[in-house]
Amino acid sequence: QQPRQQPQRHILHLSSTSSSLSSSSFPSNGLQQVQHDAAASFTQETCPLLGVKSIGVDYGLVRTGVAVTVGYNPKPLDIITVKKESEKEEQAEEEEDESEDDDEDATAWKGNTTFVAEQVVQIAQREQAHQIVVGLPLHKNGTEAKQTTLTRIFANELAVQVLQTLGPHVPIYLWDERYTSKEAKARAHTIDPTRYLYGTLDAEAACIILEHYYNDHGKGAERVVVPDEELVQTYTKQWELEQQKERERLVSEQAEREDRIRARKEAIERDRQLLLEKQQLQQQQGTSNSSKKKKKKKRKK
Repeated sequence: QQPRQQPQRHILHLSSTSSSLSSSSFPSNGLQQVQHDAAASFTQETCPLLGVKSIGVDYGLVRTGVAVTVGYNPKPLDIITVKKESEKEEQAEEEEDESEDDDEDATAWKGNTTFVAEQVVQIAQREQAHQIVVGLPLHKNGTEAKQTTLTRIFANELAVQVLQTLGPHVPIYLWDERYTSKEAKARAHTIDPTRYLYGTLDAEAACIILEHYYNDHGKGAERVVVPDEELVQTYTKQWELEQQKERERLVSEQAEREDRIRARKEAIERDRQLLLEKQQLQQQQGTSNSSKKKKKKKRKK
């Protein structure tokens, strides 16, 4: 309760301070600006991640939930489903909690991991996200499980693809996701006790991952780093080259648009001049015809 009361005390203090500023010290517009700046500074200090757009990922071997937020009211986006290609993979899914070698699991699911990472990158690109937060499954006592290893493998693959597609300025973080699935289930039952839950809660769990991450201001998150420095440099250079090409393309398109606009303006001006000349010619012909009629009348007289 104290963390919730503390912002209220700050807000009251800010309000009392603002009211103590007399109109003689500041003009009305200046006072409003001071209050606005103070409120913005307070918000930035208490909610440093507010406005930072994040994609939340609840990774699974078969279903992966994806959500998005800018600091409040996370929204479920999608559930990425991996189709089983053989009975062997189905059996591997059923036996994922049994004692098997982690390297064998990683090899078996490498293709699925790549596919899911590609889908998450596409969503992050579409949403123009600033960062990605991946839930890290742990045992109740905080130790790492086999699923933890598989999630780390996925996060590393995701980091490589993000670097290659979105560049080096979109970080990926791992965040403790313990109890998020149970919390998502409890929330769903509270809203609708009769709802069929199987295969529908992964995106909701991703929302809860984002909620917890923002509530704790991201403190304690583990950043995923691509270990191969040479690969990082290669992909970074490729991305910078692509960005340069994109900027040149946009400049070229802008120049072409301006040329088309200029050509249209010139065509409109030419048409206007032609119309003006035509009107002047008609006026001259009208004046000439009128003078001829007057001369004919004088001759008749």
